[in-house]
Amino acid sequence: MSRLTLLALAFAIALATCAGAQGPANFQPSIQLLDGQSVPLSGISIAGGKVTGQGLPASLTLDDLRQIQVAPAAAAPKETGIQIQLVGGGLLRANSLTIGNDVCQVSAAGVKNLSIPLEKVRAIRIGPAAKIEAVDKAIAAPSAEFDRLFLKVQEEVESVSGVTVSLSSEELKAQIEGADQAIPRSRLVALVVAQPTAKDEVTPATVTLRDGSTLPCQIDSLQEGKLLALLPPGGKLQIPWSAVASVSIRSRRVAYLSDLEPTTIEQRSIAFLDVPWRRDRSVMGRPLTLANRTFEKGIGVHATSRLTFAVSGKYDELAAEIGIDAETAGKGDCVFSVLADGESVFSQRVKGSDPPRSIRVDIRGKQEVTLIVDAGEGLDLADHADWCDVRLIKGISGTSAPP
Repeated sequence: MSRLTLLALAFAIALATCAGAQGPANFQPSIQLLDGQSVPLSGISIAGGKVTGQGLPASLTLDDLRQIQVAPAAAAPKETGIQIQLVGGGLLRANSLTIGNDVCQVSAAGVKNLSIPLEKVRAIRIGPAAKIEAVDKAIAAPSAEFDRLFLKVQEEVESVSGVTVSLSSEELKAQIEGADQAIPRSRLVALVVAQPTAKDEVTPATVTLRDGSTLPCQIDSLQEGKLLALLPPGGKLQIPWSAVASVSIRSRRVAYLSDLEPTTIEQRSIAFLDVPWRRDRSVMGRPLTLANRTFEKGIGVHATSRLTFAVSGKYDELAAEIGIDAETAGKGDCVFSVLADGESVFSQRVKGSDPPRSIRVDIRGKQEVTLIVDAGEGLDLADHADWCDVRLIKGISGTSAPP
C-alpha cells in the first residue's frame, strides 16, 4: 500500500471518528411544540419568555414548547468522578470542585467556572461514594443544622456532623464539635449539605448537558450563545449553549395527571393479584418504558383499571403515549379508553407487540375525564398498561393561554 493511500485512509478514519463524536449523522436539532409538531432548529434566542429564531412560528413563548433538542442524548455515564446532587433533583457531573464563602466553583464537560450557592446543593459524592448506602440515607433525611461529612478512615468510611467552611484541591476545612479542623481532601468521600427543608421544588425547566448532567431551573434568557438559568430560589447559572444537549419545558399550559389525585379509583384483576396504579412508574414499580423509550411522567396500571380525574372545564386536550410496558417482553393485550363526562371519546386495542401510540383527545368544556384499561383477549397476566406522558393541555394548539 502506497504512502499516499495510507494518508488517505488515515484521513478517512479521522473524519469518521469526528462524525461519531458529534453523534448520529441524521440528527437534526429541533423544537418540539405542545401540539406535537417538531420544528427544525436553526438559531434560537429567548428573552422575556419569548422564543425567536429562523423558521419558528411567530409569537412563540416558552409555554408553547415541550422540548428544545440541541444535540443527541448522551450515553449513560459511568458513576465516577464528582457528582453534585442539586436541590430540585438535578445531578451535575463535575471534573473539578472547590468551595469557598458558601459557594461551589464547578467545572464540568464544556462548562467552566460555574458558581453554585452551597445552599442549592443537596450532596456531593466523590468516586465510589455513589454506591454507599449510608450516603443515600443521609440524603433522604438531611439535618437542618449540620452537614454530614463522610471520610475515609483507613479501609473504612465513617461519617461525622459538622459545618463545611471550605474545600480546596488540597484540603477540607470544617468545624466539627465546635473545633476548626483541616482534613486532607483525599479523605473526603461525600458531603451531605444541611437542608432546613428537603422538599424539592417543581421547576419550569430542566437543562440536560451533553455529559448527561441535569439542572432543574427556570430559563431566564438565551442570548449570544449563553443560557442564563435560575436555580430556585435565587441562584443563577450561565451555561454555554454549546454545552447543552436539551432543554425540557414544563409549560404552564400543561398539567400531568400523575401529579393530580383521582376522584375515584376502580381496580380489579381477573387472574393476577390486584396491584395499585403507580405514579410515574410502571405497575411493577419500574421506569415507564414503551419499546426502547423511557418516560419520566405517566401512569402505570394493570387491567382492569378506571381512574377518574376532575378537570373542571379548564383544559382543551388530553394527550398521551399509550402501550403495554416493555417489562412484559411483548406480551399483554388491553383496550385503552377515555371517557369525558361519562361519554366515550377514545377507545383502542393495544397488544404488547404493538409500537407506542400517540393520542390526542378533545376535552373542551368537560368537567372530568376517566382513563380506562380493560383486558383484551385471554387472561390479564401481562396487562401492564402505561399512560405515558399523560397530560392535560390548555389553549388551542399553536397559541398561548394566559397562566
